[in-house]
Formats: sequence, C-alpha cells, structure tokens
Amino acid sequence: MKIAFFDFDGTLTRHDTFIRFAKFSVGKMAFYKALIKSIPVICLWKLGLKSNSDAKQTLFSHLYKGMDYGWFKKLGYAFAPMIDNDSRPEIIEILKQHQRDGRKIIIVSASIADWIKPWAESYGIECVIGTEVEKDKHGRITGRFKTKNCHGAEKVSRIRELYPEIDTFETWAYGDSSGDDAMLSIVNHPNRV
Repeated sequence: MKIAFFDFDGTLTRHDTFIRFAKFSVGKMAFYKALIKSIPVICLWKLGLKSNSDAKQTLFSHLYKGMDYGWFKKLGYAFAPMIDNDSRPEIIEILKQHQRDGRKIIIVSASIADWIKPWAESYGIECVIGTEVEKDKHGRITGRFKTKNCHGAEKVSRIRELYPEIDTFETWAYGDSSGDDAMLSIVNHPNRV
C-alpha cells in the first residue's frame, strides 16, 4: 500500500484553523471571552507547567461546552469553503499529484476532525485522523475531547492504530512543525514544508 500523510494546519493551510473556526462559529466577542477565561491555563502551558492539550481543551470547553453536536457539525460544513481561502496551493498540488499517482491520502491533524472532514470530502479524501469531540447522551458537547489531542507522538499512535503494518508500506508525510516530527520519522519520504 502507498499512503501520503498530510498535516493540516500550517501544511495544507497557511494558518491554524482552530482560531478561525472559533471566530466563525461563535463570533469574535464570544471567542475573546473564552480566551480570557482560558488565560490561566494558557499561561501555565507557556511556562511548561501544562500541556498544549490542556490549554486547547480548556479553550475548547469555554467555547463549545453544551452546544448541540449536530449544530457543531453543520458549522464545520459551513466553514469548509473558507479553508480554501487560506490553503497553500503548492501543497494542494502535491496532494493532488499523490491522488493522481493512486496513493491513499490521510490527513493527520491536532485540529478537531469535524471541520476538516467536510473540506477533505471536497477533495475526495475519505480519511481524517484528528482530535475528536466528546458528546453526552443528549448529543451535547461536554467540553472534553473523546480522544487524545492528535499532536506529536499521538499522531504516530493513531496512524499505527489504523495501520499496524505501516512499516511495510511505502509512505510519505508532510508537516510544518515540531508537532509533526514523530509522524515524519516513521515514513519513507518525510517532507518538512
């Protein structure tokens, strides 16, 4: 099997989509209120006393806790066309060349999968590995993540969970940050973009 793995934020896009999606989905005022409430945990993260996952989940909780998950998914579909305005055409062309060459494309991202999947579908990409949202029995977002934040070593864990025999495949990976280093280290053709 031949697979090309792509990070999303900063690789397929120029910027992080979390903040853009947050401002789009709840509005700038609500975003800044949630950000202010999250400052203590963000400061602890910056000081190395909390993980980036803790900071991200705290902000996510302040933004979306209690929101209907069905509505959240609809917001993801509404946001997807806006991602193209921030995409990196040169990396999109590489992705398309892999598709033309018959390779499976998998997006592996720390971002929430629900706003990446609609964008990916528009490019014929069926598999997105990302951070998943936890819902309660009433279909409301709990404010917690269902999976670990898909960052760093977690990217490799999730890839190996899906493809235990990954070491026998011919593989490519594209990433832009240290959060992608672990993923880049397990493929035959690593590409820093």
